[in-house]
Amino acid sequence: SRAAATLDGTAGDGETVEVLVVGAGPAGVAAALAVREAGRSVLLVERAEPFATVDAFPKGKAIHAPERARPLPLGETTKERLVADWRRVLADSGLPVRTGLAVTGARRRAGVFAVEARRADGTVETLRARRVILAVGRRASPRRLGIPGEARAAHRLDDPAALAGREVVVVGGGDSALEAAVAIAEAGGRVHLSYRKEAFTRARPRNRAALDRLVAAGAVTLHLRTRPVAIEADAVLLDAPDGRRRVPADAVLVLIGAEPPRALLRAMGARLAHDWTAGQVLGSLAFAAAVWLFYLLKHEKPWFPFGPGDPLAGLPAALEVDLGFRTVGPAFWATVTYSLLIAGFGLRAWRRHADPVQRRRYLSLVGFQWVMLFGIPELLAPALIRLGGEGGLLWTLFGGERGWKVYALSVPWPLSVWSLVDAPGWANGSVAVALLWIALGALAAFVAIPLYVRRHGLRFCSYLCGCGGLAETLGDAWRHLAPRGPGIGRAENAGRVVLLAAVPVTALLLADAWGMLHSGFLVDAQVFARHWYGLVVDFWLASIVGVAFYPVLGNRVWCRFFCPLRAWMELLSRRLGRLRIVADDRCIGCAECTRQCQMGIPVQVFAQSRTPLDNGNSACIQCGICIEVCPMDVLSLERRPGGAA
Repeated sequence: SRAAATLDGTAGDGETVEVLVVGAGPAGVAAALAVREAGRSVLLVERAEPFATVDAFPKGKAIHAPERARPLPLGETTKERLVADWRRVLADSGLPVRTGLAVTGARRRAGVFAVEARRADGTVETLRARRVILAVGRRASPRRLGIPGEARAAHRLDDPAALAGREVVVVGGGDSALEAAVAIAEAGGRVHLSYRKEAFTRARPRNRAALDRLVAAGAVTLHLRTRPVAIEADAVLLDAPDGRRRVPADAVLVLIGAEPPRALLRAMGARLAHDWTAGQVLGSLAFAAAVWLFYLLKHEKPWFPFGPGDPLAGLPAALEVDLGFRTVGPAFWATVTYSLLIAGFGLRAWRRHADPVQRRRYLSLVGFQWVMLFGIPELLAPALIRLGGEGGLLWTLFGGERGWKVYALSVPWPLSVWSLVDAPGWANGSVAVALLWIALGALAAFVAIPLYVRRHGLRFCSYLCGCGGLAETLGDAWRHLAPRGPGIGRAENAGRVVLLAAVPVTALLLADAWGMLHSGFLVDAQVFARHWYGLVVDFWLASIVGVAFYPVLGNRVWCRFFCPLRAWMELLSRRLGRLRIVADDRCIGCAECTRQCQMGIPVQVFAQSRTPLDNGNSACIQCGICIEVCPMDVLSLERRPGGAA
């Protein structure tokens, strides 16, 4: 329907259809019906027969068709009934369908796609369409083991009853593998289930329960932490921790998932998420260069091109302006620009998301940035200090013209070590004032943050944080690039290293502020801490790497891998947090939740296994995007029993 909505309503030229739908499964037929309802001409093409993929499911397989699906709101059904009902819908609709055509590529010229389709006899036909919808699915390209003898294996289960009384090896650990093992065992087959991991964490609880029952009854033998290395005429060789096993096999089923149709997508002119073009490379380099210049100016680093004798050496001085109540420089104007970026891209995100929760979240990010991270510390506090006059209460309270101390309340330790330190020296204030600010910083870090975490988890990162504000707005276009994989969790521990570094740095600054380190320890404790911690953490990791790598590693590079505050809150949330994301049993495995997760969490795995997702098993920041994008409304946010109201 989206493709149809973009057309101008003119009729085809007799040879060109307005919308070509590739794939005549439930998704393709539903799309074609929507296109025709919008008054557009449409053609369905299918390389096999309509609904062939669903028809190839095992006999009697239970399928959950979503209640809100159109035109078949069926709920729980069987594959036979589903296929029969869809065939009836297709026949009654009169939609034009061409079968036996395998689409191999497309070229677009003058607003028209020339789609190449290969017939069964090898000849090629060209179809013309103004829009193309791909609804091909993934099951047609099963993933393979790549081992000797695999040609003997099947990649789908047709009729479990046909395997009664036979030795069957099933390879895999997802729902398809478990369902096949259960169906064969219940039909009278003797099943050996091989899986490379030690537990079936990806499968639905009901499938795990059915398997456990059959394992206990002796109908299924598990071979966990094993990998097939060869398929022989009557056996499968498995590599196991205790050595090589030879498992008898009259039949072998390899059910380890399917490969996305990457070749077809590229042949159709689609560019995949991790495909790099010359334009993307140049764009990413230009973005990194812009980030470099921005933060050089913001941190007032006298490096190229702002160093002495460099082309822009005079720019920092030119940006110094007297506002009447304070004189501002590059750092102030950089903060203004930063806030404008969050506001502009935040408004765009607000318009894009219809979900009220997401809209409130973006308003929170923009509001917190403009009030707590710009308005109060950069405008209101300095104005009040000047209004009170030198030597007045406000002057003394802020230790001179240091309105930036307000940041201690909105940028807590350990994100800013200065939240616990009234540095660089106490000459402009009293001990009582210094102790007050240290107490406020300590309350923010060790009282307010734990209380917040108990109720809201890591939502600070996605609702309030200034770094997160830029990531969620400007960086939102790159959220899908977040690194994923079984080993990526170890890289997330880098934030704990920074957290550990923040402890001695804070201690050094406090000790130096009290004049306790006059022996030249570490040359100069304050200079060492300010220079090296600030340079490595505040400048390189938080500013340059954390933002410049948006187009490469996604928008949460700093937050996910280096931020000490997120690491601190995650440690707290493991003990105090009550928020978690839970799933019901309707997950269809579309993986949209995983693709949209900016923290690289395999949300689909949690959803399919119905394992609650919290900060005990993930780096979730409770942004809620996965809940919004789920087409089946499978996911929801809840508080664990005993949580805050």
